[in-house]
Amino acid sequence: DACQEVVDCGWNKSGLKTYNKNKLHDRTYQDVRKKSDLPANLVIRARDRASEAIKGCVEKLKNEKKASKPEFTSDSIAYDKRTLTVWLDERKCSFSTIDGRIKTDFAIPEELNDYYEKYFDDGWQVCQSTIEKHEYEDGEPYYLHLGLEKETPENNSPNPTVMGVDLGVENLAVTSTGEFFSGTRLFHKRERFEEIRGELQAKGTRSAHLTIQKMSGRENRFACDTLHRVSKRIVQEAVEKSVDVIVFENLEEIREDISNGKKFQSWAFRKLKEYVEYKAEEQGIEVRTVSPKYTSQRCSKCGNTQRENRDGQHFRCRDCGYRADSDYNASKNIGMKVVLGGQKSRSRMGNGQLALKSGVLKPNGNYFPTHSG
Repeated sequence: DACQEVVDCGWNKSGLKTYNKNKLHDRTYQDVRKKSDLPANLVIRARDRASEAIKGCVEKLKNEKKASKPEFTSDSIAYDKRTLTVWLDERKCSFSTIDGRIKTDFAIPEELNDYYEKYFDDGWQVCQSTIEKHEYEDGEPYYLHLGLEKETPENNSPNPTVMGVDLGVENLAVTSTGEFFSGTRLFHKRERFEEIRGELQAKGTRSAHLTIQKMSGRENRFACDTLHRVSKRIVQEAVEKSVDVIVFENLEEIREDISNGKKFQSWAFRKLKEYVEYKAEEQGIEVRTVSPKYTSQRCSKCGNTQRENRDGQHFRCRDCGYRADSDYNASKNIGMKVVLGGQKSRSRMGNGQLALKSGVLKPNGNYFPTHSG
């Protein structure tokens, strides 16, 4: 209720939308405090939550997407470090309410104990979380959704090893270390979903509409699961090759080349990069982007750049004769852009090296194989 009152204030009927936290605080704090009996810290959390909801809608409107005023309908309360204390190993928590602070036990599903164990130590700290109430006939009605965070190691290598990643449809992702991740199943399944959706829409019945809704959920879960798996393997490859920086093309710059009929591709590429970013951060690996210009036309061996070098999935340099898969050639160019760019990053890196399948390539063109055994 407190969140909704703040939203109603910030979402003006005349069309003005305010999500500035200081302004919302001045306009709503006293009234919300009196009406809700919430302690001060929870009133502030409600304000912040409402502000974030309005801001999200404003961003959608800026991008010419539809967005209506946020409606808070679920029974949930947001908490932070001041209003929630959790003892993970003891399965106990303490949180603020209108009747003071309550301390209680909480349970973790038995079958998921192994999953949760990794968060019980290793530097994880509880941050923004929520407690939600559900009306179920069986089981406990309250659920604690914990947000956790930890500081990740800084990447301070003076001569970083860089891995380039090229994104595409035939190959969802290709790394400069020679790992190929097929996109055939993901994009073909998307096309099949589109065909079925079109057939159901043509029927126009309520049953067809409900089927479309269920199908959309399955489609999204399949796509996200596929992208999660690929991102995990990309980061694993980077760890195995002792990579300090993973490099993608700037997705904002290539979006213009994607037609409206291929918005799913744009979404999939962006989602995959997001998944790689947070997984890489946990390993102390930096993720960067470079301009996509000429990455598919440039020969990664001699530097010759012309459109005729690429023919679909095949790359053959018209100057030196180098042949390779076009996506693999592009992945090496993507990574080398960062190596040659002097590594202007948060860690102030110097010249680095490009990670390849069985060695590294220096900026001067010298190749050093990686020996094992």
